[in-house]
Amino acid sequence: MNKPINIKEFKALVKRYETITLQEIKDKWLPGYNAATRLTGFGNGNTCTLCIAQASDRTKCYNCIYPYPMGCREHPNELSYDRIQSANTPLKLFNAYKTRAKHLRLTYPQYLNN
Repeated sequence: MNKPINIKEFKALVKRYETITLQEIKDKWLPGYNAATRLTGFGNGNTCTLCIAQASDRTKCYNCIYPYPMGCREHPNELSYDRIQSANTPLKLFNAYKTRAKHLRLTYPQYLNN
């Protein structure tokens, strides 16, 4: 595994998940549109700040903080990823962001605690 090159972006993304407000989500919420992508770039390699920062090979994710290809959406990150992906109300998305932030802080402290 290569050394991650998107640690700064990872820290900023976790902070964004922690500080996003329910009102911000409500303001961006439109039925049929992915509010998570519009708010944080979530779920799309062309808008995700982590993907963009390690853009040398997005299909393999070699330079990402996640230790294996597609690690952002696979074990151990699958549950928190799926909660954001499937949120069908602003409140569910708000709670999913908070859950994802807690999960990432617990799972990847080596990138967040320095």
